[in-house]
Amino acid sequence: MDPASYVYIPASQEVDEKECRALLEEVGAALWITADGDEIPCATLLPTLWRGDTLTAHASGHNEQFTRIDDEVPCRVVIQGPNSYISPRWLPSVQSSENGGAARGRAEGRGVGTWNYQQVQIAGMLRVHRDTDRLRDEMTTLAEDFDEKRIADGCPSDAHRGPWTHDEAPTAYYEAMMHGVVGLELRVTEVKGRFKLGQNRTELDRSGAAAGLRERGRGQDLAVADAMDDATPLYEG
Repeated sequence: MDPASYVYIPASQEVDEKECRALLEEVGAALWITADGDEIPCATLLPTLWRGDTLTAHASGHNEQFTRIDDEVPCRVVIQGPNSYISPRWLPSVQSSENGGAARGRAEGRGVGTWNYQQVQIAGMLRVHRDTDRLRDEMTTLAEDFDEKRIADGCPSDAHRGPWTHDEAPTAYYEAMMHGVVGLELRVTEVKGRFKLGQNRTELDRSGAAAGLRERGRGQDLAVADAMDDATPLYEG
């Protein structure tokens, strides 16, 4: 029997597996977390692929988080998407009319800052392998997949060259790389996606928060604002 897993997610913020997979496709990397007995858990951020019911990655052969693993062990993988602070100043429902708000009665001032984000947590059983043929295939797929996405996203300075392929690396060098890493395979047992995007707020507050994020203007702010626009609210108005 697989170990029990728990992730707190309000029903209004839970998303389906399709959206979870899309988030990993967007960000590319995930935090792999393991614990050894009573030790404090270890975590390593790694480029990650999700195919079928399996996550794959590879890590340095010097990383003891993984090199000490001889059997199948529980593991949690966290995919972190855009996230940003939401100021109560951006929520008209708690701001006075003098401050451009629309608070009514006792609602004035009854709001605090919060954090909006997109996150996926995947639980499963992890195996570590050192099969060089398999590592070659996995590393090549991972690297070439990411470089194809780089070109697709727009890199005009070298677009004429096309994406990088492993054939560009000297064979001896590439083969030596296989002996310096270990492969990771996670058999997925649970997928939980939480997109906390103000679904419980009024349309006025959601619009105010999105506008505030866009005014602040950092990349993560703009991404959260766009995600808020796309999220399904609990109610209209």
